[in-house]
Amino acid sequence: MLRPDGHIGMTWTERTNDNAGAPEAPLWWVFPERDGDPVRIAFGESGHRLIRGMHRALAALTLAGNDVIVEHVLLYEEWKRDLFEALKAVSVCLVGIYCPIEVLEERERRRGDAVVGQSLAHYESVHANLAYDIKIDTSAMEPRAAAEAIAKHVASREFADAALFRKIDCLQIPVPDLEAGLAFYRDKLGHELIWRTETAAGLRMPETDDEIVIQTERPQLEVNLKVASADAAAERMVEAGATLVAQPFDIPIGRCTVVLDPWGNALVLLDSSKGRLVTDVDANVTGVDRP
Repeated sequence: MLRPDGHIGMTWTERTNDNAGAPEAPLWWVFPERDGDPVRIAFGESGHRLIRGMHRALAALTLAGNDVIVEHVLLYEEWKRDLFEALKAVSVCLVGIYCPIEVLEERERRRGDAVVGQSLAHYESVHANLAYDIKIDTSAMEPRAAAEAIAKHVASREFADAALFRKIDCLQIPVPDLEAGLAFYRDKLGHELIWRTETAAGLRMPETDDEIVIQTERPQLEVNLKVASADAAAERMVEAGATLVAQPFDIPIGRCTVVLDPWGNALVLLDSSKGRLVTDVDANVTGVDRP
């Protein structure tokens, strides 16, 4: 369970009006000037910046193949827009958690550590302009029943990734001799050696984690694309109209498959379900660090 707004709490500020409006403060509590007005939370630019960063961290975790559950209080309309922009390449099930305001205020009072009045201040805004996939009224459902209702809803839907290709894994360049290839790409062009085997070597590009891989096994230039699952990607590609050239097969770090798109372009798709390469001090591959 991840809580983007909870990370703001790690930069805790005092529950007073003393720093209200201070631009350098991540957040502050704004207490009412008059009795009866609700307490609200205000965010400074550093707080907004941290939330934007957390939204992109959620996308990164998901794109790495993780199933993620997120608890979030979307206080601002710009947070909602930014969250959906950050997650546009992943599948999302939006669950609205709510209860009547009278129940929420009573829970606030009984907690003992909550600022009484903040729920009223944000009760309407956090749910505004959101089209939920499922709504849960916590005043009418016990926690286990609510969790089971959400799980049943998720299981009833197909959540194909909005984008199949996660990233470019590497550009594979054929060379007749590995040492000659290293002399050119590493020594003359300045690309740092990351790993090597008897037939291939991975070289670093400074502004990306994509690699140049020089290899002696195949004569063609290849672009390798990273996917969450090579087996699932092969099925999805064929369903979309591609031609399967090579059934999914094992590679040291995971699985791989080769397909042709409708125009005859060969695409090498791979996942890293088995882990990442481990090397010694000379960059020789010694094994796989399994997840």
